[in-house]
Amino acid sequence: MKVFFTILTVLLISQSYATEYLTKDDFESKTSGKKAFVAFKAPWCGHCKKLKPDWDKLADVVDIVVGEVDCTVEKDLCAKHGVQGFPTIKYTNGFGWKKYEKARDLSSLEKFVEEELGDSCLDDPNLCSEEELEKLNKYKSMNTDEIHIRLEEIETEKEDADALFKVKVEKLQKKYKELQEKKNKNVADLDEEESYLRYTLNSNKEEL
Repeated sequence: MKVFFTILTVLLISQSYATEYLTKDDFESKTSGKKAFVAFKAPWCGHCKKLKPDWDKLADVVDIVVGEVDCTVEKDLCAKHGVQGFPTIKYTNGFGWKKYEKARDLSSLEKFVEEELGDSCLDDPNLCSEEELEKLNKYKSMNTDEIHIRLEEIETEKEDADALFKVKVEKLQKKYKELQEKKNKNVADLDEEESYLRYTLNSNKEEL
């Protein structure tokens, strides 16, 4: 029995996962130009702890970089990636980072990697549709300056889209509040009328 527990302990200690623990010193070298899925976390975060088992399993079954960043240590790196809550999960196909906002269970994570980070037109032109080839050729015809200008425009357009979204949400929230207040007043008026009616009905019964 003692031997069994000794072997079990060794196995548990030696168990390792393919998860990359990234820092500001190696983040670029380990993710630049590669397909990567990175969770920006904090040790005290409950949702991060819940994610951990499936995140480690994901790292063992996919052929991309699956990494973690401890934001209590790598504060500058997390700030650079706009991390404001934990966990924040971001991904890249090797050409810019995007925020992952879907389900975090293993099945959903695997499906996302397969569909969004699997082999694509950017990996192999033979996989391109006619429409994708047309786009690819269009961008290949641009010179370096034109590409940089368009990338800057895209960043500005993203910021504008985000700002517009926030303005519209604020308007919707204000409208929702107004509608809710109107509904509450209508219900209160109806409740008052109902009380008077029931009182009158009971009074009439007593008189009879």
